[in-house]
Amino acid sequence: MKTLLLTLLLIPIMGFSQITISGIVKDKETETLIENAIVVLKPFRIKGGGYYSGKKTEKNGVFKLSTNYNYPMQLVTTKKGCETKKIKIKKGNTYVEVIIECDAESIKEIIKEQTSDVDSDGVLDRDDDCIDQAGDAKNKGCPWPDNDNDGVKNEEDDCIDIAGPASNNGCPLDQDGDGVPDEEDNCPEEVGTQKNSGCPIVPLKFTEFIESDKNNILFTASSSQLDSDAKFTLNSVKTLLDFYTKTSITIEGYASTDGSTAYNQKLSEERAMEIKNYLVSNNIAPERLSIIGYGESRPIANNSTTDGRARNRRAQIKINL
Repeated sequence: MKTLLLTLLLIPIMGFSQITISGIVKDKETETLIENAIVVLKPFRIKGGGYYSGKKTEKNGVFKLSTNYNYPMQLVTTKKGCETKKIKIKKGNTYVEVIIECDAESIKEIIKEQTSDVDSDGVLDRDDDCIDQAGDAKNKGCPWPDNDNDGVKNEEDDCIDIAGPASNNGCPLDQDGDGVPDEEDNCPEEVGTQKNSGCPIVPLKFTEFIESDKNNILFTASSSQLDSDAKFTLNSVKTLLDFYTKTSITIEGYASTDGSTAYNQKLSEERAMEIKNYLVSNNIAPERLSIIGYGESRPIANNSTTDGRARNRRAQIKINL
């Protein structure tokens, strides 16, 4: 039978309430619950109107039909390779167990169709959107995607687009919780900013304090020696560097025009080096200290006056951001 109408409309009959009949269909020999069998409910004797109600059995051979026909009715069950079974439904009968006989080859095909699981993932092929690829029942038999290829499937990954270990729910480790993954964090144990590669940025007020002209380190003419005022200022710089352990600075040396240009260039470099040596002697790592000499090229005051030349014989500290 190629086609069987699942719902056949006849002439409606008024006055009957709706009746629901449910049940299961199974094979007599193997007791296999048969899915996709066609079950039709119709009047036992066609007298008057009503409608036929038909459906295919669902998982586990279950069916549920409704009609406005009165009792008695007839339940007709068909399945390719199996007998057509007709059962009289009497008044008060709302559940029917339909047992049909199927030929040996047909029942083998039915069982195979209903139990096949090619990829052995526990999701039957009929319900599996990825029958050749083991997956998860929650994802219709398909494997969960892993956008960031970190081995943690998206369903369990709190950071689906950023690789991270399973121990951290697929998110990159961030020991200090500053939002910069440890692998990109130059200060993994100190809270910092992304702009500063995970390291704390020296607050602006500290930067302005250190770099202000009031804190320029001054030298006497033709000298690179540090006096007590200079050391006091440098001790403040050391305190800052001790607290912001990844912060580096540049020491800029300058000179007045008291000597030749070449002499003043060399002197400005010596002044910057003297400051670096002082900080290194106070346990600041040398790689955090850069020096540069500008000679007499960048005066901040008029070199034609004694006061101006005194202000130009200086060094300045710059915070590297």
